[in-house]
Amino acid sequence: MGGAGSGGWYRFDKETTTDECQSIDVRDLHRNGLLQPGHSFSLRWSRAGRQTGSIGGVAHDDDLVTFFYRHTRCSGGEWEDVKETVSLEWTPCNFGGERPWFICPGAGCGRWVSVLYGPGQYFLCRRCYNLSYESQRQDKTNRALRRAQKIRKRLSGSANMMEPFPERPQGMHRETYMRMFWEHHEAEMEQLAGMREWLDRLEKKVG
Repeated sequence: MGGAGSGGWYRFDKETTTDECQSIDVRDLHRNGLLQPGHSFSLRWSRAGRQTGSIGGVAHDDDLVTFFYRHTRCSGGEWEDVKETVSLEWTPCNFGGERPWFICPGAGCGRWVSVLYGPGQYFLCRRCYNLSYESQRQDKTNRALRRAQKIRKRLSGSANMMEPFPERPQGMHRETYMRMFWEHHEAEMEQLAGMREWLDRLEKKVG
């Protein structure tokens, strides 16, 4: 088995968000005393009251943490045991003590991060998986809505998306009007797709 992030297969679609992935926060491990050398621990993830995954770990005395878990590459595929060792780095806090960081084990990465994400075979940083934050996705949806509303206002129409698209103003070239019409259509479709994704995720969480 190759090292963590061997090859380039672990790159994910940029639309995948951190909220959709199982994650390990080194701050939580430290806060709960789980990074003491020789200490073994287990973590579990759940959604809507149902367990969705688990992972075991052990801390070593040379600033290393080893995680043990099982992974399958596809639904219904064979499960394989994975052992992933992640290095730690410590930095002093302003008011005393130290705080830990994961050193991302992704190929050519090595970033200091607080959280590792596991949508693939290994737990790596957000950038290795090209993950975005949920707020970034929401911002994209909102930007699309504002873009569509701005076009409506430029045509002296209502910003209300439930109202019909404004008629072509007197004196405006038809080519200009049609260009604005299709720009509006593209923004509207992008905004609706974002809302559909949000509703789908909400449905999964509650049911």
